[in-house]
Amino acid sequence: MACALLVACESAATKGYTASLDRVPQASTIRTIAQGEVIGTFGAADTMAWYGIPFAAPPVGELRWRAPRPAEAWAGRYEATKPDRECVQYSNLFGSADADWTLTGSEDCLYLNVWAPSDAGDRPLPVMVWIHGGANIGGSAGMYEMGHLATQGDVIIVAINYRLAMLGWFAHPSLVATAETDLDRSMNFALLDQIAALEWVQENISAFGGDAENVTVFGQSAGAFNIAALMSSPLSDGLFHKAIMQSGGFQSAAYEDAVSGSASNLANSVSADTFIEAMVEAGGLPPQNEVTPETLAEHLRALPLKDIFDTYQSFPAAMDMPGLISPVDTANDGIVVPEMGIQAALRETGGLRDLPLLIGTNRNELRGLGFADKEMMRSLFNLAFWPRDKGVYAAFGDYPDTVWAYHGVRAPAEAWASVRTAPVYTYRFDWDEQGKKLLTDISFLVGASHSLEMPFIINGFDQKETDPAGIFFSKKNKASRETLSAQMIEYWSAFAHHGAPGRGLSGTLPRWTAWAESPVEQSLMLLDGEKDGGVRMGPATPTPDTLFESFLSDSRMKTDHQRCKTANMVIDMVSRVGGTLDDWREFVEESCEQ
Repeated sequence: MACALLVACESAATKGYTASLDRVPQASTIRTIAQGEVIGTFGAADTMAWYGIPFAAPPVGELRWRAPRPAEAWAGRYEATKPDRECVQYSNLFGSADADWTLTGSEDCLYLNVWAPSDAGDRPLPVMVWIHGGANIGGSAGMYEMGHLATQGDVIIVAINYRLAMLGWFAHPSLVATAETDLDRSMNFALLDQIAALEWVQENISAFGGDAENVTVFGQSAGAFNIAALMSSPLSDGLFHKAIMQSGGFQSAAYEDAVSGSASNLANSVSADTFIEAMVEAGGLPPQNEVTPETLAEHLRALPLKDIFDTYQSFPAAMDMPGLISPVDTANDGIVVPEMGIQAALRETGGLRDLPLLIGTNRNELRGLGFADKEMMRSLFNLAFWPRDKGVYAAFGDYPDTVWAYHGVRAPAEAWASVRTAPVYTYRFDWDEQGKKLLTDISFLVGASHSLEMPFIINGFDQKETDPAGIFFSKKNKASRETLSAQMIEYWSAFAHHGAPGRGLSGTLPRWTAWAESPVEQSLMLLDGEKDGGVRMGPATPTPDTLFESFLSDSRMKTDHQRCKTANMVIDMVSRVGGTLDDWREFVEESCEQ
C-alpha cells in the first residue's frame, strides 16, 4: 500500500488487462504493411487490436548501443496477438518493498501495439502515438489497454516500446569510435527508437485506417519529457503534428556530464565513466587506459545484462529505494538533441517544433511522497495511516507540486506563446475523490497524484495498472470519475482531430481556450469532478516570487527542519523539470546547512 501511494499508478511490471482479452486471431484484422501481412485480434471496447508488431530490428549483440536498424520483412502472415514484449527492467520496480528486484523483459523489445475502432477504414482517422512513462527505467507499450480511447475518441492509437535506462541512453567515446552510422554517434538511443516508431507510423498507419498527416504524440511523466526532446530534434521533422505532455518538463543534461559528470550536477544520476570505473573495480571490464576504445566498446557490448543493472543498482538513487537506478537519460548530443539543450530551445525561435501543444500537471503530483516519510506518518499495525501533522504533510507536497506546475507548464507556455505561432493549452488535473479506507484518508494523503489522470484519459478504471492496490476507485466515486473521464477523452481526442481541445468532440463542454487567448486569471483548464467545480478555466500557477513569499510565512511548517526539508524537495524537483529558483537556493545555503 505504501508503494502504491508513493508512486501512484506507475505500475510498470504487471499487465492486468491481458487476462480479460482472448487474443484470438481475427480474420477481419488482416492487413498488409511494408514488412508483410499481419493479423491481429480484438481489444477492449470492440476495437481491432494488433499487439507486438516489430518496428525495428532487435538491438542486441553488435546493435547494443547503436541506432535502431530497420525491421526485416517476414514470410507468411505475422500474428500480432502476443502480450507486450517489454524492454529490460526490474520486474518489481513499483511493487512491494520486499520485492526481489529480478530483471525481466528482453533487449529484443522494439515492438508496438495498435488499436483501431471497429469501423476504421471508412475514412482516415487521426493517429495518437503513446509514449509511456516509468522514469525512463520502466514501463512498456502494454502498460495500458487503450481500446476505449480509440473507440470513444474515434482515433487510431499506437503505443510504442523504447530501450530503457542505460540501454536506451549511454554516452561514451568508445561507442562513438565504433559508430557505423552518424546516428550511432548519438547517446539518445531510446529517442532514436521513438523516432523509428514514428517513421513506421508514417509508412504503415494508413493500412490500419490512420491519417499519417494528422499524428499526435502524447505521453505521461518520462514519456512527456521524451516528447519535449522529440520536439527539439531535427530528426523528427514531419513525423508528428501535435503534442500532449502530461506531467513532464523541458530538461536535458550536458553531453559531457552524461559521459563523465558527477552526481552533484546530475540530480543523482550516474555518468558512463562512473559506471565503467565501478565495473573495472568489480573485474567486469579492463581499465580504460589499458585498452583501445574499440576493444572497450566490444567488452561493453558483451557485458551480461545482470552485471550492468546490478552495478547501476549499487549507486545511491535519488529516492533511496531498492530497484531504482539513475543513469543519465536525455542529453544534448548535437545529433538527436541540439547542443543548446531543450530548455534553451524552448525559448528560441525555431528551437522546438512550432505545433499545437497541450501541457499540464496533476495538482498533487508529489504529495504521496510524504507517506513514505516516517517523520510525517503514523500507523496502526501498518493497516491504517495518518499524518503526524496535516499541515506539514500538505506543505511538503504543495510547494514542489506548485513549482513543477510553474516550471513545467506556466513558464513553458509563456515562452511558447512568445516565440511560436501555434497555440499552447494548459491544464491541471484536480480529481481527488478516492475517499477513506478505514482510518486512512486517501484523498488527503495522495490527492490528485502523479499518473492518476491516466485511467481518466483511457477509461481504464478496471485495469490493474491504474489502481494496483485497489484503493482509488469505488462505487461511491464511479459516477464522478466516469463523467470526468468522458470529458477528458473528448478534450484529448478533439485536440488530436483539430489541434484544439475547444468544447470537446461533442461541442458541448466548457470551452478550453489557448494560453494567449485568455487573461492569466482564466488561462488554466481545471479538470475536476462536478462536486468540486467540474471542468472549467481557472487562474494560472503562481510565480516563483509569490510562491517563495508564501513559503517564508507559511505557518503550517513549525520548525526549521520542516521548512528546509520542503525547500530541498523544491530544489530537487526543479533540477528534474528544468528552470531556476535562486531565492530557494539562497535560503537553503544560508539557513539549512545544519
